Amino acid sequence: MDDTSLQSMAVSSFRGSQSRLDNLTADLLADYGPNVRPVCPGKETVPVTVDMAVRQLITLNEPEQTVQFNVWMRLAWVDCHLKWNPDDYNGTKSIVLPIDLIWKPDITLYESISEEFYGFEKFRAHIYPDGYVTYNFPSKIEALCPVSVAKFPYDSQICSLMFGSWSYNGFELDVSTKLGAGDLSSVKENVEWIIKDIPAIRHELYYGCCPEPYPDVTFYINLKRKPNYYVTNILIPSLLVTLVAGLGFFLPADSGEKVGLELTVMLAMSVFQLLIADHLPPSADETPWISSFFSFTMILSGGSSCWQVLVLNLHHRGDRHMPHWLKFYVLKLLGRLTWIDVPRVKPDYVKQSSPKCDKSLAKIFNILDRNRKYKEEELGNTSSISLSEPEAEIAENSELWISLALMVDRIGMMVFFLSLSIGCGYIFNRIQSVE
Repeated sequence: MDDTSLQSMAVSSFRGSQSRLDNLTADLLADYGPNVRPVCPGKETVPVTVDMAVRQLITLNEPEQTVQFNVWMRLAWVDCHLKWNPDDYNGTKSIVLPIDLIWKPDITLYESISEEFYGFEKFRAHIYPDGYVTYNFPSKIEALCPVSVAKFPYDSQICSLMFGSWSYNGFELDVSTKLGAGDLSSVKENVEWIIKDIPAIRHELYYGCCPEPYPDVTFYINLKRKPNYYVTNILIPSLLVTLVAGLGFFLPADSGEKVGLELTVMLAMSVFQLLIADHLPPSADETPWISSFFSFTMILSGGSSCWQVLVLNLHHRGDRHMPHWLKFYVLKLLGRLTWIDVPRVKPDYVKQSSPKCDKSLAKIFNILDRNRKYKEEELGNTSSISLSEPEAEIAENSELWISLALMVDRIGMMVFFLSLSIGCGYIFNRIQSVE
């Protein structure tokens, strides 16, 4: 047999195959109505299964509370008008037809914000001899997704996608799921979110418009955020900036930078807070713990600024006379609390009228006080500059005010770090308590 004969046989075989498919298609669609629900005797309800494979999370817009997914939809139903005997068509076990030639269920995404269900009208369906129809098509879904921001950036979100028929009730079209969960075998990794799982649950709801039930299949897409970006670029820098605010208490009052440093920290924290606000939806129901943290640090920095103003006011009071009560009671008490010695204030450790006083301890303190006075007198005698009595009083008042400012500054530092530790511990502990 030559090559020409073989080629002609192959062409005739191919044409025969095409002819069988054409005949089958023509027979199936001869009296077929694609706009009429296939109702057969004993089968008033058309069973439809809805399944979905998530290919990619495109974006989760948190301020607008919307989500976009690239998905592969997998629909299946039984059409009793599309049956044939494979033996009558040389063993043909399946055909592929454009979806607009056959009836399809009006499956709708209830939370969709898109104008159309992309892909639902454009692809082809597989049809089998028993009338079983499978319709798989890719689609881009845009839907609403309420966002919970309480634990940001350690949060998890659940986006629910509800699929069901818009026109047919549960007695006409029975919607269910075959797999019971979304398919993640072909998902692409997202830079910010991890898709943990997608459980699918069938519901049967009654609406106020109609007495019949309306079944649906809802896919609950569980998303978990990857917090590394926010920890590295926002949390750690904000903590470091907050600690810098504490360094303002170590700056000398003569440097002129104490208040400026605290105000700079406040501005930096407000910038961080604005960056976070751009990523979160405006919500009156819950406050993110990270926003509470930024508000707390701003209040702490603002309080530190006011405290530094007080310290500078005390430091530069100059020759103003210090009241007796402030000198011998407040100044001495603050000196003990802050471990700062004020040499010009007489300790007055013991009162003669107190019988319960520890005589030996008072004797030691009085000896130390006399030694200090002796050293001061020696230093005064060896000084090349002798001060008059008014000048000495001015110098004493100035030194006392400077000492008081230093004590107040040190107490402010203690209060700052204590408040920062307690506040951060309380705020970070809220992460575990928020449901």
